[in-house]
Amino acid sequence: MKTSMLFILLIAGVHLPALAEATSTAPKAKAPAQTELFSTAASLQKSRSCFGGPFQSYDSYIAFRLKMAKKQPNFSEAKLRAQLPQADYEGFIQTLDCQDFVYRVGDVPVRGFMIKPKQISGKAPVVIYNRGGNAGYGQLVFGFVMHELMPIAAQGFVVIASNYRGQHNWGKAAVSNAGFDEFGGAELEDVKALVPIAQGMKDVDANRMAMWGQSRGGMMTYMLAKSMPELKTIVVAAGATDLAKELEIRPAMEKVFEARIPNYSSNKVAALAERSVLLWPEQLPADMPILIQHGDQDKQVSVRNAEQLALKLKELNHPHQLLIYPGADHGFNPVRAKARQDMINWLKQYLG
Repeated sequence: MKTSMLFILLIAGVHLPALAEATSTAPKAKAPAQTELFSTAASLQKSRSCFGGPFQSYDSYIAFRLKMAKKQPNFSEAKLRAQLPQADYEGFIQTLDCQDFVYRVGDVPVRGFMIKPKQISGKAPVVIYNRGGNAGYGQLVFGFVMHELMPIAAQGFVVIASNYRGQHNWGKAAVSNAGFDEFGGAELEDVKALVPIAQGMKDVDANRMAMWGQSRGGMMTYMLAKSMPELKTIVVAAGATDLAKELEIRPAMEKVFEARIPNYSSNKVAALAERSVLLWPEQLPADMPILIQHGDQDKQVSVRNAEQLALKLKELNHPHQLLIYPGADHGFNPVRAKARQDMINWLKQYLG
């Protein structure tokens, strides 16, 4: 699938609890049906195919996009079809199992996605993905899952990801115990809770497990790696490593921290330090290889985050590789394909 498809797919992304609303005015499409649970984990509550509603076929997806295009004056159906060939779309439907699921972390319901090849020889390694953004901003939607996660699963990996706790999971439906995204707080448990779900899948080798985080998800990946011996390696793309220093470059992020991090105003120094791996790199498992990827034109998270951490890891003789992509932004444009392939090569090297 071509890299330039990302933004079109992101625009097309709607979270599946809203499918009934999305399809009420779009051409009639079959609603996604509840499917057999893909894991024996007791925490897994519900699961249904991602390829339901307007996403069940290429034609229904195009019709859905045309409906949405009324609010996009520069939309081009011809461009969409060129950037998203029918063969690519149908290839994913035919070869991948994609599940949108609900699981419980304590008494908090959380949504997640699981993507794996339909045909697995033996057992497949698993990659836990940590998304960026906060609350509803950057949440996992079909377009992002299709563009970013399905190509990884197509390489023989089982990819599983949390959308993190919060009301953003449920659209307009009020959920009293939805929890709250604390930007590196309680939702760390949402990610840890994916491990028993992976372990409960019959075609997964949970002894070959990696974690991959982008942006804010990279910050969380470092935090989680301290206490997750299951991880054989981690990959961090465009992740912040020193939040206090980042505030000097991007002060607008303080509003996010104030809104998300509990007791931020009275506990700012400690809260930021807890989320800043640059201050505690020696707490990472000493033998766990780390791949750090960053674009040198990233305007959201300075490339210095990656460079400074790499220096620290070198001092500690910690196995790692730093890949800086000249001219690349926060999303690794215009070299997304290369950054993805570098990551896939790394995962294959350490997960087999």
